[in-house]
Amino acid sequence: MIPSLKLGLIFPVIFLIIYPVMSINGQNGVHDIVKTKNSERFIVDSEATNAFRRQPFVYYFSKSIPTNWQLTIQNNLSYSNSENAKTVVKIQEPFPSEKFIELAMFSEKTGKFWVAINTNETGYIRVYEGDKDGWSRDQPIFVAHANNQGLTITNGKRIIIDKLSVNDFIVGSISIYGKDNLNESNTSNGGTISFDILFGNPAESPLYYMPLIVMIGIGSIVLYLIITKKRD
Repeated sequence: MIPSLKLGLIFPVIFLIIYPVMSINGQNGVHDIVKTKNSERFIVDSEATNAFRRQPFVYYFSKSIPTNWQLTIQNNLSYSNSENAKTVVKIQEPFPSEKFIELAMFSEKTGKFWVAINTNETGYIRVYEGDKDGWSRDQPIFVAHANNQGLTITNGKRIIIDKLSVNDFIVGSISIYGKDNLNESNTSNGGTISFDILFGNPAESPLYYMPLIVMIGIGSIVLYLIITKKRD
């Protein structure tokens, strides 16, 4: 009788522990989740970007990701015909930390793009803001952090944040929203946004910085062609 009672108590406790994670990571809209020892990938449908700022869509990583990581964001969303249509992505440290990295990608109508950092020491600061053609779909957006290197971010065109010190950064979750006010119209009407994070010791993975190296290489070639064209 007692063992049966214990068993009956264990299952509800396990359910209460697991259910919050299932309700967030397993909710409609997240799919193609792939996890390996040094990476985690997932795709989110457009409904996530229609979330209200105070009720964002949240994806919790299976484990906290410390120090050395690189996140690739591919935005294939179809935005509504509004100047305020945008996707805000927050890369957040695990609770109770209030530190986060925020990226805002507006529709092609304005092309605005900003990056902000929030820490307990400095508060919320926008460290980059482009009012027009601030980001591009041609290449993914990269956000990378490493020991003694700080934070580096590209906007699909070029490096916009280079080795910014944020006093280390542990990735715990990613939240997404698009509405600043609850009664706003939907910001997106289709498409997906994908996230792919690599992490671990860069020395153990020669591919760790490959996407960033490719971006730098492309930028160097373009710059070289522009300079030589001017000379001609």
